[in-house]
Amino acid sequence: MRISARWLRCAAVLLAVAGTLPGTAARAATGGPDARADDGSHVVAESILDGDARVLDLTVRSTGVGGYAMVRLILPRDWAAEPERKWPAVYLLAGETRLQDYRGWSANTDVRRLADDADVLVVMPGAGPAGFFTDWWNYGKDIALNQWETFTAVELPQLVDRGYRGDGRRAAAGLSLGGYGAIELAARRPGVFRYAASYSGNLNPAGPTGELLTDAIVASAHLDPEALWGDRRRESARWEAHDPVVNADRLRGTELYLSAGNGLPGPLDAQLPVDVLPGAMLLEFLCGGQTTAMAGRLRALGVPVTADLYGPGTHQWAYWQEELHKTWPRMLAVVTS
Repeated sequence: MRISARWLRCAAVLLAVAGTLPGTAARAATGGPDARADDGSHVVAESILDGDARVLDLTVRSTGVGGYAMVRLILPRDWAAEPERKWPAVYLLAGETRLQDYRGWSANTDVRRLADDADVLVVMPGAGPAGFFTDWWNYGKDIALNQWETFTAVELPQLVDRGYRGDGRRAAAGLSLGGYGAIELAARRPGVFRYAASYSGNLNPAGPTGELLTDAIVASAHLDPEALWGDRRRESARWEAHDPVVNADRLRGTELYLSAGNGLPGPLDAQLPVDVLPGAMLLEFLCGGQTTAMAGRLRALGVPVTADLYGPGTHQWAYWQEELHKTWPRMLAVVTS
């Protein structure tokens, strides 16, 4: 059953649960390192954020995306002092633009402080207004290629390793759509990430509620939902090829962590604005159900997973900050071992 236009408009409104991102000052951009991905993608500019030489905003000319993509990068403390050393990397994937793109993690969590005591690169890529961390199937060729899987799992790791001394050991964690991205890329690109964590991810897009949410996210970015993987009925195999629950068996060998609430107001929701609460409840209810299904599927297959299904809690940053702290030590242990 196709979703009505009225339902999509309502869902698009509910997706605006995080407000707009406060502006941050950045120094004028300079040229990036002389490094290229295999397909020619390269960093065209670097901006130092707020005078902090260890926090860089990168502008990447991406062949896969067919345009420019943004990445925020936090360098290790000794990166400049040890020019011959290489470093593991933690990739933090944000949700759709309404949950604050490549700037969201540093604006809404204390990841900058965590990075001070970690010998890792912290890589925070954007994925467009609703890039889904996937290579779109039916996107208009006259507009852009929109290959966000290629950008995140192929181009960007090559650029980080070649231009910023990454050593190929990587972990990924993401929230909401980024949670989907971390788990989905680990399944579709084995070996790219040693560890993958989803916080409140929409992990079953080919399922009944997942299809609803997927269409709503794409529609909220004023894009055609069928441009993603085609019509859900005619292209069912393509949808299922991008569904972590369907492809859970491909995650063997990757250390996995899943977390989500059930959508009921929880201990961190007291300060959430009243007009934001209904959307945050609905989104977490949908993502919590998909996360529960994913955990069950992995366990049925005998694939090891750590799951924190913490009950009351909505779709908002306060919970993801807590989940980042819960998983950060393990992510570092996996990528530095």
